Amino acid sequence: MLLLAIVVACGSSDADDGASTGTSTTEGGTAASSTDGEGSGGTLRIGMTAGNLPFPNTPPNEGFEGRRFVGYQIYDALYAYDLYQGDHVPTPQLNLAESVEISDDQLTWTFTLRQDVTFHDGTTFDAEDVIFNFRRVRDPDFEYYDATLAGSAGSAFATIASWEMVDQYTVGITTVRPNAFLPYDLVYIYMASPEVVMEVGNDDYINHATGTGPFVMTEYIDGQVMELTANEDYFKGRPKLDQIILYPMPEPATRLAALQAGDIDWAELPPPDSVQQLESQGFQVSLKNYPHIIAYYVNMVTSEPLQDLRVRQALAYAADREGASTLINNVGEPIHQYFIEGSAWYDDTWEGYDYDPEKAKSLLAEAGYADGLRLTLAYPTGGSGNMFPGPMNEKLKQDYAAVGIELELVPLEWNNIITAYREGFANPSWAQYDLLYFSNAPLAPTFARAFVSDYIQPNGCCNPSNYSNPEVDRLYAEAEANFDVEQQNALLAELQGIAMKDVAAFGTVTDLNLRVMSPSVKGFIQSQSWFLDLTQIWMEE
Repeated sequence: MLLLAIVVACGSSDADDGASTGTSTTEGGTAASSTDGEGSGGTLRIGMTAGNLPFPNTPPNEGFEGRRFVGYQIYDALYAYDLYQGDHVPTPQLNLAESVEISDDQLTWTFTLRQDVTFHDGTTFDAEDVIFNFRRVRDPDFEYYDATLAGSAGSAFATIASWEMVDQYTVGITTVRPNAFLPYDLVYIYMASPEVVMEVGNDDYINHATGTGPFVMTEYIDGQVMELTANEDYFKGRPKLDQIILYPMPEPATRLAALQAGDIDWAELPPPDSVQQLESQGFQVSLKNYPHIIAYYVNMVTSEPLQDLRVRQALAYAADREGASTLINNVGEPIHQYFIEGSAWYDDTWEGYDYDPEKAKSLLAEAGYADGLRLTLAYPTGGSGNMFPGPMNEKLKQDYAAVGIELELVPLEWNNIITAYREGFANPSWAQYDLLYFSNAPLAPTFARAFVSDYIQPNGCCNPSNYSNPEVDRLYAEAEANFDVEQQNALLAELQGIAMKDVAAFGTVTDLNLRVMSPSVKGFIQSQSWFLDLTQIWMEE
């Protein structure tokens, strides 16, 4: 059975095309430069929201920001998202593999690899390299095992039982149970050059990061700058850009100033109140609805108040989502579920918890907290798509004060927040917090694992709330084992409805992916994804 037919049935989202707004924004699959003709060349300078340059490992750190600008530029995986379009939420397509067959019991996936792929060091990619990279993340007895990577990439191996090299260009992967969502896991397992890892060792590898991807790392100064140069021998064809230069700029005002001064060409998430000014100055402003949300995870382990559904419901009712969107100049939209409206996994039978402070007060009184309640929220100071956590959480603090909840805000560095998300509230390091603010990109069916018992840490990743509901577990298991996309979608939508009614987590806004670019940036398409295809962009002189 060829997977190309299966991939379409691997759980996809039928979100609408999220038509963009703004002066020079992207709509559907049309590039902003579609009327400018074709071109190539130039250097694109990007101001990232990350607090530091992502370590260029497999995977990088700094959350999905690291994967967005570093991971998918230096590396490839067996699958890749179809990102150079804006008409649908991207799905995994075969990439380093050219075909795959699935056994009759749906447990073993046999991949035939491409034979025209080389690493940046000139060595040829083949099945031995796949096995090396799998062992580097999952085999503690392997000489080049990296425990740090095991912690950050381990979730992609959640259902992988074993792997084997069949021949030089054939790899078999066996899962512990039928998993129709395996491509969504494999898209995150990057291939590093074994020769480089063996030569420099795991500790120094990030200074010599070497993959098969469209760009080669030619300079890396931690905390300052990363230079990526076009891979002339890329198997999909040379990227149009000559170079990408990445700068970590965690403060929105810094990104705005650098853009206006001409020091960068591309600013991720500048201050929201600067949008109209930037448009009037001729910059390209891009906004588009896509799966990326601000979620609040609730401590259902050590926080006695939050073990009570009525208190969790009060939290959801007391959050003024419309007000939060207005606060950030509508570069985000209100949400009531984890999978956004328009997603195939959205429960359209239930509208969610609307803003109702009186209802919140009533629920708190019923739960025994008529005299008030004190909660602690851990949140990031910035970093990977977290939008504007300072003012957004001050707004939530005001909302909660209005219903008798005193909310203490505790700022933490973004990578600490990521660790808390992965380890969960049951871990003693995070047990003192009641809530966790986290930006998430639920662009795949596997993100429903956030509500599945099997993924409560330390057994899996990532269900930080430690939410457990047998009906949710059953629905996810059925969806995962089902290769019929329509049936998957129905199961996941039902799952989400249950988890959201239980307030396993709650969202406030969905990010509209605000970025502002110089008029010189051409060929850009904003996909309905947190990830981007930078290979088709070029700079006009």
